Amino acid sequence: MLVEFPFFVAGINYFPGEISALRVFEPRYLLLIGDSIINSKNFLVGRNIEKLGQIVSEVEILEHQDISNAEQLVIIECKNLYKVKEISLDNEYPLCKVNDHNDIGLPPDVIELDNLEKNIKKMTAKLIEQGLNTSIPEFEVDSDNRINKLWELCIYTPMDLETKNYILNQNDISKRYETLFNYVDSILNA
Repeated sequence: MLVEFPFFVAGINYFPGEISALRVFEPRYLLLIGDSIINSKNFLVGRNIEKLGQIVSEVEILEHQDISNAEQLVIIECKNLYKVKEISLDNEYPLCKVNDHNDIGLPPDVIELDNLEKNIKKMTAKLIEQGLNTSIPEFEVDSDNRINKLWELCIYTPMDLETKNYILNQNDISKRYETLFNYVDSILNA
């Protein structure tokens, strides 16, 4: 079943549960944000206005603030991922028809996730020593849901955009885990 959402093209995607900020200044996207606020509706954020089949992030507005009369700061949280089937540019702002990006495969076990969490902290400490301006993550959610725990680990792992996009496009949970594990391991052993 296809579902339609307003579509904000920001050149990025978010992991489920990830919180971020958008600076909105383009008139069509200011209108999209205004409509989303007034109607309490979520919208999609994605990388490309033309590419069908891309993975996009459904986001909810947590807070918004006028920066000027022509700019908004919007704090969003990613709620879900979808796969683009149609994009319409015939409206005041882009609309996108999507279907679910369903997970397949088995998640890693609790011990694997705990070990990966420890290695992410070690990797982040190593990157801080090398000059990365961040802090060692404190994983707040002690989730019994291993799929959500894997997303949480993805959110707090400093990674390049290529790796992030590869993980987001993967619907096989074990491949997501393997990619994140290998990425962290490659930084730790570099």
